[in-house]
Amino acid sequence: MRLETRQSLADALDAAEEVAHMAVPGWQEDRILALAVERLLMIIGEALARIRASEEIVLDDVTDAHKVIGMRNVLVHGYDSINASRLQDAIERSLPRLIQEIRSLLG
Repeated sequence: MRLETRQSLADALDAAEEVAHMAVPGWQEDRILALAVERLLMIIGEALARIRASEEIVLDDVTDAHKVIGMRNVLVHGYDSINASRLQDAIERSLPRLIQEIRSLLG
């Protein structure tokens, strides 16, 4: 695995772990917290997009990597139509697995 890929994975993992701690009940009602969670989700998606561009095979071991990248695109370009409950659902259902898979890749 290339050094840049490892760094992008580490960046995604750091952001994902922060989201896991920040996305407490009611986070959507706190504007600053919501913006922080959204920004961290963008970082995760951007990190995976960079991996896709440079060493795409690594993403074979990341479930729904294309959906994570797609979420990043919605957060960046569709900021006015963000659905906080859909974000919460993604955080609850997918984030733990994403964290585990990235940790495994980083070994």
